[in-house]
Amino acid sequence: MVKRGPRALDGAAQRLAHRAVVGAIITLLCLPGCSRNGADIADQGRTVVSVWHPWGGAMTPRIEKIMAAYERSHPKVKLRILFTSNDLSNNQKFFTSVAAGKPPDVIFVDGPQVAEWAERGALQPLDRMAAASGIKPTDFFDPCWKQNTYRNRLWAMTFCADPNFAFVWNKKDFRDAGLDPDTPPTSIADLDRFSERLTRIQGGNITRIGFIPWAQYGGTNSLFTWGWAFGGSFYDEKRHRITANHPRVVQALEWMVSYAKKYDVTRITSLQQGFGTAQLDPFYIGQMSMRCLHISGIEDIKRYAPELDYGMTFIPAPPAGEPHSSWVGGWCMALPAGSRRPREGWDLIRWLCADDRGTAMIGSEMGLMPGARNSPAFAELKRVRGFDQFYRILKETKHQRPVMPVQAYYMGALQRAVDAAIYGKKTPKQALDDATAETQAELDVVLGERR
Repeated sequence: MVKRGPRALDGAAQRLAHRAVVGAIITLLCLPGCSRNGADIADQGRTVVSVWHPWGGAMTPRIEKIMAAYERSHPKVKLRILFTSNDLSNNQKFFTSVAAGKPPDVIFVDGPQVAEWAERGALQPLDRMAAASGIKPTDFFDPCWKQNTYRNRLWAMTFCADPNFAFVWNKKDFRDAGLDPDTPPTSIADLDRFSERLTRIQGGNITRIGFIPWAQYGGTNSLFTWGWAFGGSFYDEKRHRITANHPRVVQALEWMVSYAKKYDVTRITSLQQGFGTAQLDPFYIGQMSMRCLHISGIEDIKRYAPELDYGMTFIPAPPAGEPHSSWVGGWCMALPAGSRRPREGWDLIRWLCADDRGTAMIGSEMGLMPGARNSPAFAELKRVRGFDQFYRILKETKHQRPVMPVQAYYMGALQRAVDAAIYGKKTPKQALDDATAETQAELDVVLGERR
C-alpha cells in the first residue's frame, strides 16, 4: 500500500478530482506519461519509469543525456521522460493526475512547492528510503535538506541548488564614474554611495542607474534577499507564524523604497521599460551598473557578453545585518502519491541527487550545482570563473524560503507588498503588516483543515 502525505487532498483539489473523474477521465488516460497500458509496464523486458521534468529549451538535451546515462547503468530500466511546465501557481495537470490515480512515477518539484504538495497528500515520504540508502542530512547543504523536510518527514531530494545570489558590478561603469573597478560595495552605505555616483540623468530621464533594489528577479525574491541581508525573518516554524513584518524586513523594504523616492519610481520604471534581453541585457550595455546574479547568469554572460568586464562578490549588508547573506532555491525530485514504481523511482532520485555519478553530471552537463555537498561536481565547477564564487556562497548559505504549505500565496502577498510600498500606496510597515495578516489567515485555514 502506497503511503500518502500528511492529509488528503484539500477541498480545491478534491473538486478538481471529481471534475476529472466524472467529466474527463478518458482525456486523463490519454495524457502523455500518465497512461498505464502494456507498453508502460514493460519495454523489451525493462521496467518503465515515467518522469516529468521542467527542463525545456536548451536544457532538454542535457537532461536527456543524464537520463540516458542512468539507463546505461541500469539496463533493466527504461525511463519515459516528459517535459511538463511547472510553477508555484499552476500545477493542475500534476494534481489532476494524482487525483485520478495516474501520476508519473517521479516528479521534479520546485523547492518552495514541497511542503504544499506534501500537505495536499500529493507526495510520498522518502525518509525511510533515504535512511535505508545511508543518506543523511549532513550529506547535503543545510538549506537543501531543510527545504524538503516538512512535519518531520522528508518529501523530496534536492537535484540542483541555486545559491541566491551573487552580487556583480560592471567595471567599465565604475571607471567611468571615477570608482575603483576592483572595489565593490560591501555595505548598504557603500551600495547607496556607489549607486549615486553611477546613476546618469539626461534631460530629466535616467540613462543609467547604479542599482534597483526591487528588480532582483522580481519583488518577492528581492525582498527575501534584502530581508535576510538586513537580519530579518519571514517565518516562525515552531509557532507556525508568518513574520513578514519583522522589524528588520520592514527596514529592508524602507531602504528599497528610498531608491523609489530618491530616483523617482516613474523614471526608473521608464528606464526599465527599455531594458532588453540576451545581448541587450541592461547590465551588459551600461544601463544598470550593479545587480544580483542568478547562477544561470554565468552561462548568459559567456553567450551574450563574453568580453564584459565585471566583478563578482557576496551581497552587501548593513552593519547590524547578516554578512555574506544568501538563500537557496532549486529543483528537487519526489515520488508522487500513487507512483506505480516507487522502488525504481527512488533509485533514480537517489542516483541523480546523492550518487557521485549522477551529481557529477548535473555539474558537467547542465552547469548546475547539486545539493549534495560532497559531490565531485564541485571539484570542476569551483575552477570555473563565476562558479567559484557561487560555490563560496553555497557553502555559507543559511536560508531557504519558508517551509510551509501556502508558499505560493505568501510569495504573491510579498510581491503585492513590495509594489504597494514602491509606488507609495502604502508605507512599508503597512504593506508588510497586510501581507503578514493575509498569509497568516490563509495558513491558518490550511493547517486548520489538517487538524
